[in-house]
Amino acid sequence: MPAPLRIGFIGCGRAAATLHLPALERVDAVEAVAVADVDERRARELAAAHRIPRVHRDAAALARDEDVDLVAVCTPPHEHAAAAHAALEAGRHVLVEKPLCLDPDEAEALVEAAAARPGRLCAVGFNLRLHRQVVAARAAIAEGRLGRVRMVRTHWTADTPPHGRRASGAALWEMGVHHLDLWRHLTGEEPSEIAATGHEHALVMSATTDGGTVLATTVADGTSGANELELVGENGRLTLTLYRGDGPHWAPAGGAVGGVAVRLRDALRGTWSLPRQALAARAGGDYLLSFAAQWQALARALRDGGAPPADFEDGRRVVALAHAAEASLRAGREVEVRA
Repeated sequence: MPAPLRIGFIGCGRAAATLHLPALERVDAVEAVAVADVDERRARELAAAHRIPRVHRDAAALARDEDVDLVAVCTPPHEHAAAAHAALEAGRHVLVEKPLCLDPDEAEALVEAAAARPGRLCAVGFNLRLHRQVVAARAAIAEGRLGRVRMVRTHWTADTPPHGRRASGAALWEMGVHHLDLWRHLTGEEPSEIAATGHEHALVMSATTDGGTVLATTVADGTSGANELELVGENGRLTLTLYRGDGPHWAPAGGAVGGVAVRLRDALRGTWSLPRQALAARAGGDYLLSFAAQWQALARALRDGGAPPADFEDGRRVVALAHAAEASLRAGREVEVRA
């Protein structure tokens, strides 16, 4: 059996403590060996809780640790670029939590830095690509079950308090970037312009891809939590409920929407899925399992020489979309997306 992939975490906040490290407990091929945080006490407490042997005082020291194979950057978004560059300069593989960064120029510099190190794996933490229901949706599209996809509509609300200013990650950068990535991931197409309305804690974004698919996303924080997607195709609709275990839900075109047969089918489908939902719930739910799947995919990519689920170019594309959405909020009109 090959040696496990050794991870060093820069940043010991919510992403590392409640998502990545619990997910790693379900992955045999990966282990956490080091942490670093500006708050040394927080770093030591997290290391003790997860039996992580080494604590470093700063990102540079962790990046130089010869026992670290891959650096996971889980700092606030405005610190991502500096930490990622330090890890690459030290010769490490890198996973940067979403967003890759907050500035399109910084994103392009990171793509260039990754290209200059062809032997390094450079990934972005778009874990929703590995969510069970998103994987199923991609397969349904590839198999032609939906026919031509005409629209992708997504919705994400969070029960956390509203995030602070952009440097700390408002709703767009904390949640919206995930769904902007799913626009691209599910359609395989790029939007050239984007329109956004609202404010930093509640906004609506819309676009049309170069292939003609209509895209729409609503995002808000400081309310009850929901994470849903709907794919509308010529042959029907596929609905994903990413915080629940009972999806995807398929509604074929031409069927009765609220008839007895439809309601009976939905009730039976919910009953049939209960064993799977129970298993997923015991493992932390499908959302947490998407982080475990992401780490499994990264370990497999390094073992087999493959690509990560999302690379720095994917991250750059989403930074460009989010940056254009911010510009649209300010200007009150549709804005061109930086290619």
